[in-house]
Amino acid sequence: MVSALVVSFFGGLQASVSVLLTLCCGFIGARMGMVRSTTARDISALCRNLFLPALLITEVGSQLTLERLHEYTPIFIWSIAYAMTMIAIGEMAVKLFQVPRWTVVAVTFNNTVSLPILLTRSLLETGILTGIADGNVEAAMRRATSYFLMNSFVSKVLTFSIGPLLLHSDSTPSDHVERGVEGGDIDDDEAESCQDERALLLPRTQSTLEPSANIGDKIASTLGFIPLSFIGSLFNPTTWGGVLAAIFGLIPFLHQAAFAPSNQGGFLNAWFTSTLRNIGGLFNGMEMFVVGSKLSDSLDVPPHIPPPRPPRNAVIVIMITRFLVSALMSIGIIYLLAVKTNLLGHDPVLWWSMMLMPIGPPALVLVVLQEVTGVEQRGKMMMARVLAYNYLATPLMAFAIVLALRTTEAALELRSQSFSGVI
Repeated sequence: MVSALVVSFFGGLQASVSVLLTLCCGFIGARMGMVRSTTARDISALCRNLFLPALLITEVGSQLTLERLHEYTPIFIWSIAYAMTMIAIGEMAVKLFQVPRWTVVAVTFNNTVSLPILLTRSLLETGILTGIADGNVEAAMRRATSYFLMNSFVSKVLTFSIGPLLLHSDSTPSDHVERGVEGGDIDDDEAESCQDERALLLPRTQSTLEPSANIGDKIASTLGFIPLSFIGSLFNPTTWGGVLAAIFGLIPFLHQAAFAPSNQGGFLNAWFTSTLRNIGGLFNGMEMFVVGSKLSDSLDVPPHIPPPRPPRNAVIVIMITRFLVSALMSIGIIYLLAVKTNLLGHDPVLWWSMMLMPIGPPALVLVVLQEVTGVEQRGKMMMARVLAYNYLATPLMAFAIVLALRTTEAALELRSQSFSGVI
């Protein structure tokens, strides 16, 4: 038993380190001048506007069928439920620990696409998923990928619909904390210098990274109607990729045409779907590479500017919440639902995926969200530093991976005993 846990832990640790090294390659590339900030913005735009929609169509569309639609319904509900729970935890942290306002969004929205998918693919190489894969680890990985993508789809809509509302609050101590970091206030000269150099401290991301957010904001600001910001956030390539995935998945004729072998009616598979797979396959590695390069840019403070130091209590709150609280909450809840009810179906890969969905470092897109919503520049600098610290802590996910894996195996065994193998 101990040896099995050790093997599982080192498997999870290897997968986490693999993701971190991909990020470090982007960081090193930016530090050595091989990747400029403008190049990173262009690649990020490609990832979100082209590569990710293609990945949604091929991975979710191939797995999503009328017969398996019930497996994705819990993910939709769970994605909303855990986001609302994390918002409540973040709001409590702001009031109890006097942390900046951006702590709420950092606690709520984590990296839901490239990180978990890269982790899953790395775990495939370690072989530790065999116990829940039902004899076919490759198929299990593809199912897990489609589950994580569905979660990401919901998370992105939530990020750009309620994220700005979480940042636009005047009744929080964020300004006080951002001006008085680590117990020391910023004097007028330093504040003026920071204002003059803000273009250098964080590169302008503009609308190329997430044009939907600007569309919604422009509509809302023109008409003065906040809900339209949510409507605007829906009109982006990721959303349309999800819609097309549902169309190709749920319409039997199109599903066969796109995903069946060519000699079995899949006349789109060899050329159309294959092209989308090639494009979508670029997303995960490129996205994490760009994350590393962006973190490098955001940490590149000119020598005559005092480096921004995030409030220590905010860093601690975010790390504990993102890597510990979220793990204990999600693993416990999903375990109980899997053992006590039939709401989650009978696929242990689904249980394991749902356990991991709320866990991990904050999404880098939060810097973009702050840029769009006009958050004070020093707050954006601090958010970038917090993101860097959290991504360096990515190997901590090895503990959550192992705990989720062992809990899933225990749930599978209990269900087998309770229902005698009949679900």
